[in-house]
Parts: sequence; structure tokens; C-alpha cells
Amino acid sequence: NMKSPVKQFRLKREYFTSVPDNKYMELADLFGKIIVKGESYGTKDHPEFTKLRNKLCKLGYISIETSYWNGDRVLKPFKLNKLTFKKNDQFSCACALGIRLDLLKLKMTL
Repeated sequence: NMKSPVKQFRLKREYFTSVPDNKYMELADLFGKIIVKGESYGTKDHPEFTKLRNKLCKLGYISIETSYWNGDRVLKPFKLNKLTFKKNDQFSCACALGIRLDLLKLKMTL
């Protein structure tokens, strides 16, 4: 019984990043009176990374946790570019994985 090869996924390095996620918000008190309003500035994963993340989930490679940051878990082994993921590993946000890729590249040049 030969072990099946680990599935390889690829994504351009430029997509391992975050993009601005700005929203207009209003905050009301208990009586419904607006007490604060304005822009809320945040970031989210690059849309191409999000597409890949959703695909990995649909194919059963990761479970997505949306109630807290970086809560995704690997369900079955796979490779993403040069990164290897084992069962139960954390599947981090785009920026964190981008840093891991850069460190790996740096290690290979040392």
C-alpha cells in the first residue's frame, strides 16, 4: 500500500498579504442616540488568499475558525508553495504565512 503524495497548492507571493478593510460605522447609546460615527480602519487577507483558504476548506484540508484570529486548523497534510502543513497545524493568516515564506527563502540563501 503506497502512500499517496501530498497535494501541492500554489499561490503568488504577492497574495500573501493583507488589504485595507475600511468601513463607515456609527455607535449609538442605549437610547439610540448616535454618540460616535466615522471610518473604522482595519485589514483583511488579500481576496486571492481568501479564495484559496475557502478552497482548502471545501476540499477538506483545513477547518476555518472565524470567531478568533488565526484559528484555522489543518485536517490533512498538504503543501502550499514551499510550506508543508501537517494534520493539526495552525493555518495562519496571509501576512503570517508570507513572513514564513520569506524566512524559508532567507534560510535557503544562508
